Amino acid sequence: MNKLQLKDRELKIIPVIAASDSISHAATILGIAQANVSKYLADFESRVGLKVFDRTSRQLILTPFGKALLPYINNMLDRNNQLNNFITDYKHEKRGRVTVYAPTDIMAYLSQHVIAKIQDIGDISLSLKTTNLTRKAFFEGVEFPEDCDILISNAYPEDESLVASFITRYAVTAFASNQYLAKHPISAPEELEHHSCILIESMMIDDANIWCFTSASGKETHNYRVTGNYVCDSTQSSLALARNHLGIVFAPGVSVQKDSSPSGLTPCFPEHYEWWLDLVIIFRKREFQPWRVQYILDGMITEIRQQLAKARQQSG
Repeated sequence: MNKLQLKDRELKIIPVIAASDSISHAATILGIAQANVSKYLADFESRVGLKVFDRTSRQLILTPFGKALLPYINNMLDRNNQLNNFITDYKHEKRGRVTVYAPTDIMAYLSQHVIAKIQDIGDISLSLKTTNLTRKAFFEGVEFPEDCDILISNAYPEDESLVASFITRYAVTAFASNQYLAKHPISAPEELEHHSCILIESMMIDDANIWCFTSASGKETHNYRVTGNYVCDSTQSSLALARNHLGIVFAPGVSVQKDSSPSGLTPCFPEHYEWWLDLVIIFRKREFQPWRVQYILDGMITEIRQQLAKARQQSG
């Protein structure tokens, strides 16, 4: 048996005709041409192979089949309305969970400077989770966790169907306390092998990290194998150890700006040996995510870019 193809526009006219008793009245209520109402009804009856209405000289009267059919049609139309309302609410209500992933140091920045600036989030529940990059992510792409809605990262996604919006670039270099540098002076990355470096767990290769620096001239990039007694799972904890004079840390300059004092951290090298990282925000295409995610995403991007623009004005 061939499955009937029921068209929504045909189903909608049947209850209206039944309530108004005539094609012309139904056409007026529906706001469509009388000829089209007649055609839709005729097409439906022809496809079903049964008459829905008996036609008299003055009105249309439901046949026994039509009377039995009408409750099913009304029920189907009600369910369609419920489905449409659910989709509309899902797409436009400020309700539900939005999960944001970022490396530890970036998450600390978001928590302190960005999240509180997103106003009027309604009943949205924000879930903030940390995910630290593995070294292979820079070459193969970063994974997008299954429960993730928004991922802020230094690497682009391995899944090419995701959107990766570039935010900015920032420099990473070697820092240490003034007390450490006074005892263990250093002038170039080549000397790192003779120093105690504070390592990041996600960057471990055997018992070492590989730190990348662009030459002072900015023309060449070199990798340096570094070792040390301390291994941390985040930049924040490695900075805390460095502040206690336990070694050299590889960190973003923005993470140690507040330490630019005699008792804080300072760049190890007199010249600008740096590694530049991209900061990108990764998310699904707009058509594949609810409106609540887009609301939080737009708020985060706007606030971060405003803060970056303000920082550039102040530095300029």
